[in-house]
Amino acid sequence: MIINNSNSLRLELILFAFVVLVNNCMMKQKLQVVDDYYVNSENQENKSLLKKEELPFEQKIFSKDFKSLTFSTRSLILGEPLYNMNSKIPIIINFDLLRNHGESIQYEIIHCNKDWKKSDILTMDAIDGFDIDYIENQEISYGPVQQYVNYNFELPNNNTDFLISGNYILKIFIEGQAENPLATLKFYVSEQISTINFLVDKSRDVEQSKYLQAFEMECTYNSNDIVDPYENISINIQQNHQEFDQYWLSGPNFIKENKLVFLPSDDQIFNGGNEFRFFDMSSFRNGSQRIENMVFNDTIFNINLKKDVRRSYKQYLQYKDMNGRFFIRTYDFDDANSQADYGMVNFRLPMKQIKNDSIYLFGQLTNWAIDNDFLMTYDTINNYYQNKCLLKQGYYNYIYILKNSDGISTRKIEGAHFESNNEYILKMYYKDPLNLCDRILSYKVVKSN
Repeated sequence: MIINNSNSLRLELILFAFVVLVNNCMMKQKLQVVDDYYVNSENQENKSLLKKEELPFEQKIFSKDFKSLTFSTRSLILGEPLYNMNSKIPIIINFDLLRNHGESIQYEIIHCNKDWKKSDILTMDAIDGFDIDYIENQEISYGPVQQYVNYNFELPNNNTDFLISGNYILKIFIEGQAENPLATLKFYVSEQISTINFLVDKSRDVEQSKYLQAFEMECTYNSNDIVDPYENISINIQQNHQEFDQYWLSGPNFIKENKLVFLPSDDQIFNGGNEFRFFDMSSFRNGSQRIENMVFNDTIFNINLKKDVRRSYKQYLQYKDMNGRFFIRTYDFDDANSQADYGMVNFRLPMKQIKNDSIYLFGQLTNWAIDNDFLMTYDTINNYYQNKCLLKQGYYNYIYILKNSDGISTRKIEGAHFESNNEYILKMYYKDPLNLCDRILSYKVVKSN
């Protein structure tokens, strides 16, 4: 058998080249895998570094169709967003959606710490039953020009009860759209096992005594249940539900038997403020208080309120108010929930324009929040601040607040008087080292006069 040496050599060279090529490919693949490994881990590290710190929940309306939120009980029209544990008196949450058809609406209950960040306790330790459920009570409006659907539900109810006190967020959303809520609402559950004595008096600052309200307080506690009250008890004080005007107390001056005593201090003060402004639009057929005129135009009622007056330097005038609240009612129909109409209300505040300052409407009608939907814009022709907002028939309280780089103030427009009748909302928190959450031992509303 004759073998061609040149052909054999050529075959060996081809085989050698093939082996080298295969090895190079395998090396590149390994290098690529190693490179990808390091790239991926670096990306993961960067992502973890860029991960934002958990933000606290806010009391916020996200949908312009979400209107007329109220909290009540079967016996009280003006209620707090509060449930007292074991009281057997549920809270009724009521609101409208400006729609001409009903939708499946759900709510979710989230337990939070006192800073309104989600607590670390398990849902099953906070809620007995469902933390997510449907709002079954809904009624489509009949009669009014502006169509809407009225929703209401109770807490607790047959499907949901509370196992632990504290701050809760109620997230309202369309079925399956929990990531895009209609609103997030602050809600409180209190044990009511402590008593709070709260006293409002004049400030010890002689120059400001006519304008400021000072306070002192003491509260009881159960020494068998509370560990280290100096460190673990804190008290939140808000004036008229104004989160921008609140005070935190922690560490009493001393403990007397079972009482935590907080003595007066120069910094324990609030502006006295003024009585809330008001208007009544319970009827669109007849005139009401502080209504200049009503005009039906473009399928909606337009209500012009009488022009307001800046009260910074006005003499104090005392009258009964609801400290910023509203309640829905109508004299034109029988059922306010589903028959009361909506109107576009025009607020006007004549005054010179203030540069670098923003003026807002504030009260329960703004959901106790500083909302850009209630920002006053300046009319340079008529020389007044103005805002138009859609409100349901009823009786309303409101004030004007001023916001700038220095903070938020009611005093620059509404004035401040020691004699003003204010509501102080007191919440006594206990940082429970066993349950790893912030409980509410007491929730109390006190009037200054």
